[in-house]
Amino acid sequence: MRLSRRHPALQGALITALLWGLAAVPAGAETNIAVTGGDGAIENNLRLHLRLVDQPCDIRPARLRQLFAAVEEDIRPALEALGHYAPEIRKELDTGGDCWQATIEVDPGPPVRVRNLTVEIRGDARDDAAFGEFLADLPLEEGDQLHHGRYESIKAGLRSLALERGYFDARLARSTLRIHKSEKAADIVIDFATGTRYRFGELLLGDQPLEESFVRRLGAYEPDTPYEVDTLVRLDRNLSNSGYFQSVEVRPLRDQATEERVPVAVAFTRESRHLWRAGVGFATDSGPRVSAGYENRYVNPRGHRFSADVRLSPVISTLSAEYRIPGKDPHKQNYRFTGALEHDDTDSFTSDSLNLGFFDSRRMGAWNHSRFIKVLTERSDIGNDDVSSSFVLPGLGWNRMEADDPLRTRRGYRVGLEAQGTHEALLSSTSLFQVNAHAKGIYRFAGWGRVTGRLDLGTTLTPDFADLPASLRFFAGGDNSVRGYAFESLGPRDSDGEVVGGKHLLTASIEYEHPLGNEDWWGAAFVDAGNAFDTNDIRVKQGYGGGLRWYSPVGRIRLDIAFPEDTAEDDWRIHFGLGVDL
Repeated sequence: MRLSRRHPALQGALITALLWGLAAVPAGAETNIAVTGGDGAIENNLRLHLRLVDQPCDIRPARLRQLFAAVEEDIRPALEALGHYAPEIRKELDTGGDCWQATIEVDPGPPVRVRNLTVEIRGDARDDAAFGEFLADLPLEEGDQLHHGRYESIKAGLRSLALERGYFDARLARSTLRIHKSEKAADIVIDFATGTRYRFGELLLGDQPLEESFVRRLGAYEPDTPYEVDTLVRLDRNLSNSGYFQSVEVRPLRDQATEERVPVAVAFTRESRHLWRAGVGFATDSGPRVSAGYENRYVNPRGHRFSADVRLSPVISTLSAEYRIPGKDPHKQNYRFTGALEHDDTDSFTSDSLNLGFFDSRRMGAWNHSRFIKVLTERSDIGNDDVSSSFVLPGLGWNRMEADDPLRTRRGYRVGLEAQGTHEALLSSTSLFQVNAHAKGIYRFAGWGRVTGRLDLGTTLTPDFADLPASLRFFAGGDNSVRGYAFESLGPRDSDGEVVGGKHLLTASIEYEHPLGNEDWWGAAFVDAGNAFDTNDIRVKQGYGGGLRWYSPVGRIRLDIAFPEDTAEDDWRIHFGLGVDL
């Protein structure tokens, strides 16, 4: 604070610290501090440095006089730390009454400001972009009021950044702070010598069942690269999230560094080789279900995995298996051989199928891309038709998901596209080209609820639709389609009124959810629309309703009551689901 000595009235705007020593008086006396003028930083520093604060009323008189005499000794460092080197201090001590009272008035005077600030980086870090970013955003700049804490934070920040980036021989070659009280100016010079940047050395792996070369690929670890803590964090994350280990401990061995190379040791707690699982559940579309599964995490030291699952329900029952082979970058590429036997018994059809597949899946930036070839053999009873057919289906797929929180999404989306096709020459029952696309987005309004939109599209080009089995036809209706209608109960009908599926699909949904008093319970209202159809017969069906959402300890539980536009078969339906938002 700047005070003009030519205006006594301005001198009244002082920083006044009133220290009331009332702590030990009967009836619960307190120590009160009142401050006028100045700012919070000065007040806080006075409170921290004044030993007179919070002394009891029955303090020994000699001790009270000693602390009162040391007020200037306490206050000056507190003010100098914030750049005030020429304060005026006045104080009074009143020992009358039930408890002593001290009044201290402080005029901090004009602050010292940074006149010159030089921070020089020498050594390998001179060309390190991270140090360039640090220097561009220093907590103290020329023209600022001097602040000793910020000056010290520059030095501490340089030391910390040097350790994070492998400059283990770094030191402060020079660090000076010169105060020119008469000029109210400070000159700062910091000379930081980093020396040579260390590099990563050998990766020392603890006991585990996989080949060392594969574990290196899992960790994305490359020896002889510049040392930085982020690389160690990524190594730990990659190994921990791989699914092969229960826990991972990564330790840089700086004390064993040779020729400026730091070896890294990794200790593992492996997962069990065999995993068995079983469960029961209920879904609106499939009804009650039981499931069992098995996984072998260590088929061989090259990281191959095998899993098998069986799921039984009144509507959909499957027996499936998968053999997974990691690619060159196991986190971004894998090869999968799949097989599945499935029995479907819906309101529209019954079907038995065998599906074999090979998938080459890769992550490219934010997108997941897959190339595949499927072999499908299926027998379907659809309406009055009994269809038996086989297909060899090569195809491509893309999908992407972005969410601020996968469990409680405020903003996020999921999109996907799959295209597959075949020709009679590929040992298929008929030629075919089919595209499936879907999109779902969530947006939460500040202070309000959130809106969820969903869109599903599909189209088929084929010269003989009658040869397509149920799994290659489009049906609508159900929990993730048009609610209010039974699972896959919507689509074109034959001459007997039986649903036989369509060449195309279009369904959409808009839903609004609002919290009910807290973030665990939500109410919802929705409208769904769409259908499966042929080109010459487009009939849009609508469903609407409302429901509850509960974010339980085991996940998001959704309960909806939906009403169909057409009440010929159902007046309303209950839809139940458990899972993540996207």
